[in-house]
Amino acid sequence: GTEKMNPDQPLRGFSRPTGYSPEVVTALERSISSDRLSTYLTLTSVDSEAALKLYVKNTRLSEAFYPALQGLEVCLRNAVHREMSDRFGEQWFDDTVAPLQHPLTEMIQKARDSLAADKKDATPGRIVAELNFGFWVSIFGPKYDTSLWVPALRHAFPNRPKRCERKGVSGRLNAIRRLRNRVAHHEPILHRNVAQDHAQIIDALDWMCPFTAKWVAAHSRFDDVNGT
Repeated sequence: GTEKMNPDQPLRGFSRPTGYSPEVVTALERSISSDRLSTYLTLTSVDSEAALKLYVKNTRLSEAFYPALQGLEVCLRNAVHREMSDRFGEQWFDDTVAPLQHPLTEMIQKARDSLAADKKDATPGRIVAELNFGFWVSIFGPKYDTSLWVPALRHAFPNRPKRCERKGVSGRLNAIRRLRNRVAHHEPILHRNVAQDHAQIIDALDWMCPFTAKWVAAHSRFDDVNGT
């Protein structure tokens, strides 16, 4: 049978008293690729074993971001949908209803096509769930300052700081989007100020709903993982 491996204490055959065996290091380097390990090797002065341990640390940190990123994305799309529905009606994403432009209109059509391919009705709730994070960030772009932000979207962030208008919200969401993409594409994040990154996600959640922000923060394991 296959034994389960504890990453902190590798099994016999995967370790020596001093750490990973050369055979295991070589195999893992081949599996992960030298390009993907390059950042970790640089951070450890080209120590392969230390680089692999950092790779595991990065994986755990990326995993620890999931609750905050999930909480933010779900809260954001529902807040936007709520405010856009109040201003333009529940079918606000239909052509000619709200003043949406490229590429948002194409994203909506793609969501419709995906639902049709799955033989699902394109209900508002399903379209909201199908649209990706890029859509919900792009709707805060400069072209929508007067057409969407002023009449609708600003109300999605009732607890935002004073003087923080569309540009400030857009900047914060785009920074989170870039971090989210790094996590999703298995890129290194441990060379960043990850504690600040996590705090900024919770902060953005607080701008929308302080109760949700506290709830997500209370169930996050990020501080425990980052402290190890």
